[in-house]
Amino acid sequence: MESISLRNINFSHTVLASSELSALKSKSFSNILSRTLTNAKLTHAIFLPKPMSILEDVNLTMEKGDILCISGKSGEGKSSLLRVIAGLEKATSGEISLFGESVPIRDWNALSMAQKGVGFVFQNNALISDLTVHDNIAVPLRYHKIGTEEDIEQKVQRALLLMLASKFSSDYPYSLSLGMRKRVAVARSWALDAKILLLDEPTAGLDINSRNNFLSLIDNLRELYKTTIIMIINDLHIAQDLNSKISFLIDRKLTPPMLYDEIKNSPNSRIRAMI
Repeated sequence: MESISLRNINFSHTVLASSELSALKSKSFSNILSRTLTNAKLTHAIFLPKPMSILEDVNLTMEKGDILCISGKSGEGKSSLLRVIAGLEKATSGEISLFGESVPIRDWNALSMAQKGVGFVFQNNALISDLTVHDNIAVPLRYHKIGTEEDIEQKVQRALLLMLASKFSSDYPYSLSLGMRKRVAVARSWALDAKILLLDEPTAGLDINSRNNFLSLIDNLRELYKTTIIMIINDLHIAQDLNSKISFLIDRKLTPPMLYDEIKNSPNSRIRAMI
């Protein structure tokens, strides 16, 4: 059964765009702004809300236990795509199906998607600095009232063990290496019974050894628990190491997934240029 399916996802973000003062209907308002901007030696323009398209007709289908790496140039909307899937941003239109269950667009919010098994790992890890590693992982479990305190403790210990972080259970995030903080962030999301993990550039800033260790642990999630993983990457060799396919966000659209070696032979010159 399909783990995740996105169909015709569109997402627009409101930005401030300049508008000529002379075009305003309210002449008195225009004159006031005009004098103010003139005195400040600024251009005769104001900034008004305007929708800007970020994602257009994005389609994606993944099976349970798949890993997909998403790459592309900076500013193409990679992080926005993950945030839309996680319910942190509201899609303008489209359809999403999780494990065969269609999720109405009105239910695309962070709480609903978390309850349906979607976990999000922020690029900056978003750990709570004055809580121990143990309590960082336990907090969302307690917030969502997932089981008894004994159940929560079991989930925390299992997540710590899976990410090889058990001996750091009583430590605080500030005392951990960057690589360990990333492991703890993954453990926290995964402990919520996440069936799908969304990772935003999880290897950014890691040295080669920490990177390799981290990727091995991510691969264990797929092998042992069939966790479906979508990961934003800049280094395409990460996909090679994970033997996963890569999709690119180009002109607000997601390209079909392909292996690293297939990219080199793609008929699309823009895809070949990504290597």
